[in-house]
Amino acid sequence: MTSTVERRSQIVQIVNTQGSIRVEALAQLCSVSSVTIRSDLSYLEKQGYLLRSHGFALPNNRIMHELSIKEKRSQHADVKSLIGQAAVKQIQNGQSIILDSGTTTKEIAANMQHLNDVVVMTSGLDVAMELVSADGVQVRMPGGILRKNALSFSGISAEKSLENYFFDKVFLGVDGYDLKVGITTHNEQEANLNRLMCDISTQIIVVTDSSKFGKRSFHVIREFSGIDMLITDSGIPQEYLQAFQDQGVEVILADTK
Repeated sequence: MTSTVERRSQIVQIVNTQGSIRVEALAQLCSVSSVTIRSDLSYLEKQGYLLRSHGFALPNNRIMHELSIKEKRSQHADVKSLIGQAAVKQIQNGQSIILDSGTTTKEIAANMQHLNDVVVMTSGLDVAMELVSADGVQVRMPGGILRKNALSFSGISAEKSLENYFFDKVFLGVDGYDLKVGITTHNEQEANLNRLMCDISTQIIVVTDSSKFGKRSFHVIREFSGIDMLITDSGIPQEYLQAFQDQGVEVILADTK
């Protein structure tokens, strides 16, 4: 039987895919009553994941939709490169770090050739491949199930493989960052793995281009105040910059000197 969380995630995906859909059609697709669907839609609307109008569910355009790794690579490439260059300055020889999967963390990996005696755990297949030529970097992967659309590993076996480790830093890519909700991502298993990565790291560093602020996905990784450092670009909205500074989060703008 599908859980409430799984069903609500399914509803968001259906609405975002179809653009709009009637309550009765959703009930049929999810194999539940219209009363249950209305309750789900009420919850999801309050959380900002979708909108309701005259018996229809509509997408909320503030919600980020998952893109393929190919699509992500084509977006904000110059800014991501600068963020990668700024982020690698936070890594010292001899440290152990986690690089989350994603196109921004891949840019960090691309700038690690000069480091020595560094251990990198990464759930990103393309991130690991980027580090093949970095002689001073030992690469480890958690295993698990490969999400081909994202080139990332996740799942229970990936989580189990991390339980007995502890790292100096985790560099976390995000799909969305909302002041009310926090750091979010599209995939439930990936969110679970990201939370564990944060729990076993001394310092949590978020790397993201400014287009992700004010957007959210369905699965929460971390609350707004639960990070130590943010590396982004000068396009970050002023309200977000001020909120981070008020929380004592160090902010580095990679495209300013």
